[in-house]
Amino acid sequence: MRSLTAFSILLLSVFVASGAAGQSRWQQTVQAITPVVQGEITGALLDSLVQVANRKDVPFRRSPDDDNTHSVMELSDLLLDEGLDVTSANQVFITYKYEADPRSFNSEITELYFIYRPEEYEDTDTPIAIVDATHPVVRNMLVSNGTRLESNEAVFEPFWDQLRLHQLEQGTIVKVGSKILRDEADAEREKQRILKIIQRFLY
Repeated sequence: MRSLTAFSILLLSVFVASGAAGQSRWQQTVQAITPVVQGEITGALLDSLVQVANRKDVPFRRSPDDDNTHSVMELSDLLLDEGLDVTSANQVFITYKYEADPRSFNSEITELYFIYRPEEYEDTDTPIAIVDATHPVVRNMLVSNGTRLESNEAVFEPFWDQLRLHQLEQGTIVKVGSKILRDEADAEREKQRILKIIQRFLY
């Protein structure tokens, strides 16, 4: 029997460690929430998204229950009636999809859901905008746009690289597959579990 390559052994060890032994494919959907802060990567992401959407007419939805799509201008008009605008978002839910088999590992951001969460009412979220991150224009923005390091302006970091789950210092996992996580300790355990699997593939 042909011996396994080192890479195949590594992938198989991940399947075993993650409880996927005996399966030829691993897939996981993860949703995390992180603050939108002006002057930081998430603030730059929102600003760039609005600019690109204005130029390319990227469709938005207002909330998960909204079956209609809106342009940035239409969405701005809806939010204006509530004293808000698209840039009022101060939190964003980022949905990731991970897939692996014995020969490859793929990850992508599938959705960005921006909300406004008043500090004094943590359970009262106001939907701002949902965008399909797999839309060609949005995907291109994630991999082609980004920010430059303040310490070295010759170094350009795409949004996608900076939004990876292990890069989100303030990111909290809120959903894994169909399981919603409300307990902070459970969320942190799930985050570390997912990160360990990802790190085995990346390193």
